[in-house]
Amino acid sequence: MRFSVHEGDGPDAEGPDDRPELLFVLGWGNEPEHDPVSWLIDRLTEEYRVHAVTLPTNGWDFEDQYLAPVRAYYEDRAFDAVLSHSTGGLVAAHLAAVVDVPPQVFLSPWWGTDPAAGVESVIFPYFLRLPTARRLFEPDRDRTDIGALKPEGEFEAGPSGISPAFLRTIVDAQARLPPFDPADAVFCTLSDRVVSVRAVGDRTPAANLRPYDGGHEFFASPGREAVVEDVLAALDGGAEAIR
Repeated sequence: MRFSVHEGDGPDAEGPDDRPELLFVLGWGNEPEHDPVSWLIDRLTEEYRVHAVTLPTNGWDFEDQYLAPVRAYYEDRAFDAVLSHSTGGLVAAHLAAVVDVPPQVFLSPWWGTDPAAGVESVIFPYFLRLPTARRLFEPDRDRTDIGALKPEGEFEAGPSGISPAFLRTIVDAQARLPPFDPADAVFCTLSDRVVSVRAVGDRTPAANLRPYDGGHEFFASPGREAVVEDVLAALDGGAEAIR
């Protein structure tokens, strides 16, 4: 796990930096240097000092390898806002059960796993039982499932597959999600082919959900300029800001 601080120029590069502190827990395979992620971080640094968390892509113990390091980092600092994406949204949801966090903003959170139809759905239960951390399965995804603005090179260079051990710890964490906080805001595309839209909808009240058109990463989707304004509003004002 890697933590990096991004300051940008801020509102006044020559004056004191009194911007609030934002914890941003990235999704599976995301790096701050990736073009769409970097675009989002640059926008966030206009308002915040951003602490980006890069998660392991093949962990097998959710508490020790995902939750505990984020919790320790969070408790060592004073954060004013928490943003998360995909797998980061699963970690951030559990974080709220063990520490006091402000109202959160979730981007396409991985709160449920729906195997694709056909062979993938048939083998899924057997795959979970395999006692190995080897990356044995490559989901059938293409670049546009992530977002039309996702560079082909970044997509091709992403993590090569998932292991039974990793998916098993994720599914277990999804089954133990704490109650939803009515002050939280969730952004999701209804055409998401990476995470379960049903799981997001079952957990999120309609008034707390801001749908958008695009792929799994709104920040790699053509309409991202309009969406990011609502993300910033939700970080500042919670779910009320998008109602």
